Parts: sequence; structure tokens; C-alpha cells
Amino acid sequence: MKTLSIRIPDDMMSILQLVGKEEKIEPSTAMRKLVRIGYESYVGNLYRQGKVTLRDAATLLNLNQIETLDLFLDVGITGNLDATDVLTSLRRFGD
Repeated sequence: MKTLSIRIPDDMMSILQLVGKEEKIEPSTAMRKLVRIGYESYVGNLYRQGKVTLRDAATLLNLNQIETLDLFLDVGITGNLDATDVLTSLRRFGD
């Protein structure tokens, strides 16, 4: 793990303290948790927009594809394929 020094605005520090208090963790652990949540959200949005595949997203998140799909489903990301994509794939599979 690497160390990074950053300046935290007062309002964000208050949030870190709130998360720390609620979850009984240190502010630095709260920061890592919130950064991870933000990163997962960012990758999820890339997946939703079709900019990365499920495999790519799983690699970025260091999860397997099932874990990644479960994570995305938990936050309401259902996928980046529409009915046309599915039908095209099924036609190719049937050939």
C-alpha cells in the first residue's frame, strides 16, 4: 500500500468523522472506504455507458465477473446491453 498526503476540506473531514463514528473506524479507514465506493461507482458508470466490458470492470475492481455483476446489481446497474445487442449475439451464436 502506498501513502498519499492530501488536503481535506473541512466539510469532507466532517463526513470522514461521521463515517468513522458510525462504523467505529479511524478517519483514514473511512477515507479508504469512501474512495473505494467512489471508485466502484466510477467503474460502474463506465460499464453502464458501454466504455468497459464486464470483464474489464472486474479486472479494474480486482473482482471476478460474478462478484462485479452482483456489486453492480446491488447499486442498480443492470448492464449495458439492450435487446438489439442480445438478439444480435443470439443470431451469431445460432449460425
